[in-house]
Amino acid sequence: MNAVLRTREFTGPDDCGFYIVKSSDGVDVELSAKGLDGAARFTGCAFHIHSMSPHLVRFILEIAKAGDMVVLPLMEDLVPILSSPEQKQQLPSHFVQDGPEPVFCELTAELESLLSPGYAGWQKYRNQMLNKRLSV
Repeated sequence: MNAVLRTREFTGPDDCGFYIVKSSDGVDVELSAKGLDGAARFTGCAFHIHSMSPHLVRFILEIAKAGDMVVLPLMEDLVPILSSPEQKQQLPSHFVQDGPEPVFCELTAELESLLSPGYAGWQKYRNQMLNKRLSV
């Protein structure tokens, strides 16, 4: 994962394990990856997305593949996104039994199509809250 991170322009980690990663298209993302620097045990990461772009999605997929991680987007219809087909056997049973079928994602375009509806929903919610604040 460090090798993937080093292919991008970034700052960090700060004291809480946050990195700011810059894409070549100008989209930045906050990557929470405590322990990635070796200072503690690394158990996973989170992307705090403010904008969406193919460069960002490619970075997320590259990190997931490098770390053999499942992407769990925080969206209304949570679908586990596998970075390798073998991960399905390792998922906790409630992901397999209680939710939608996990999806193996190999290409940036596939991941972007899976993440886009959740991102669009977040944008709509954010805009509603901002409009309420501005109208008060």
